Amino acid sequence: MTVTGDRLGAANGRLVATQTLGNHFLGAPLAGLLVGIATTAVFGTAALLYAAGALLLLGMRGRFRPEAAPAQALRADIADGMRHLWGHRALRSLAAYSGVLNLAYGAYFAVFVLWVVGDGSRVGLTPGQYGLLAATLAAGAVAGSVLSGSLTRLTGENGALVGVTLLNALLLLVPLLLPSPLVVFPAAAGIGAANAVTNVVSVSLRQRLIPEGLLGRVNATCRLIGMGAMPLGAASAGLLATLAGLSAVFWSACVLSLLAAALILRGGEAGGPARGHRGAASRE
Repeated sequence: MTVTGDRLGAANGRLVATQTLGNHFLGAPLAGLLVGIATTAVFGTAALLYAAGALLLLGMRGRFRPEAAPAQALRADIADGMRHLWGHRALRSLAAYSGVLNLAYGAYFAVFVLWVVGDGSRVGLTPGQYGLLAATLAAGAVAGSVLSGSLTRLTGENGALVGVTLLNALLLLVPLLLPSPLVVFPAAAGIGAANAVTNVVSVSLRQRLIPEGLLGRVNATCRLIGMGAMPLGAASAGLLATLAGLSAVFWSACVLSLLAAALILRGGEAGGPARGHRGAASRE
């Protein structure tokens, strides 16, 4: 509602980049500093930051309201969201894509630390070096968020999703095939960037394709599928690693990423703007 359809990708990219910077580079160091002063300062600062966020929202110009919809029971709202998602081929493929990809990520990073940290691990990083590796992932995510708009202008949304997901499938195997810090760190930056691009493009596509009056209901269903897959992936990784070893988890994550790319290809082009969605633009 705040930007035109042709700027959705760039706007979402900036939002994801800002969230990544705040979560990974500013919030945690600030918490460490505040704990050194007084433990209660962490909670007080968080409360002040929430208040500041509310004030910033109050300063936004305009009245942002969805199209009026008849009041109905919560169960009916949920059914409407699921019905629209299932009836829209591109959205259905996009939701399945997010679920499969998050299943892969949930499994991969549930056991990743066991592969790269400690004397008995394959990569042999220290806990401090693992912190740097996590920061490298976050830095890659910031870069991917900022560059996602330029990438989609070159390839289109479907092309960006397929290309980045295929690249990501290969990067997930780097720590397995080349367990050296000199190689793992650049691969981590690439994985972070790929994850950010898929997030930005997927969210922008949903916002453009879902009618405004159904956005909340359909988006809730999509997020349930996508976010719900992550704990399932983590639990599955623990079981698979116990039965077949850590390398089996990495190979499985790679295969799931390839499957996710196939789902986007099978879903076809994302199509034009959703009917009734203000500011939507046709696909580039």
